[in-house]
Amino acid sequence: MRWRQDRHTGEFIPIDEQAARQDAQQGKNLNVIRGNFEAFKSPIDGSIISTQRGYDNHNKKHDVVNAAEFSPEYYAEKAKERENFFKGHRPKKEIFKARQAIYETWTAAERD
Repeated sequence: MRWRQDRHTGEFIPIDEQAARQDAQQGKNLNVIRGNFEAFKSPIDGSIISTQRGYDNHNKKHDVVNAAEFSPEYYAEKAKERENFFKGHRPKKEIFKARQAIYETWTAAERD
């Protein structure tokens, strides 16, 4: 859960994403307090990431996202797509496009 601190009372108030967007649109300055960030070693480049800002910059630099951002439904759908692909159940349009790309590559290579 996310919290913000009221400027006048000093009280912490829980906020949700919608409230944060509305406050940002109205120009209200929000200070978001997050929990402790545990340092870890990046599996991509082996660097040590010890802050949220470092984590965000690392993800942006390597064009990756956290796997937790995807829903279980997304993973189930992709697993089904992979299963169908390896069983040979591909849509005819996809097969046609793949064959056409191979043909174009082949004819371009023959011209050279």
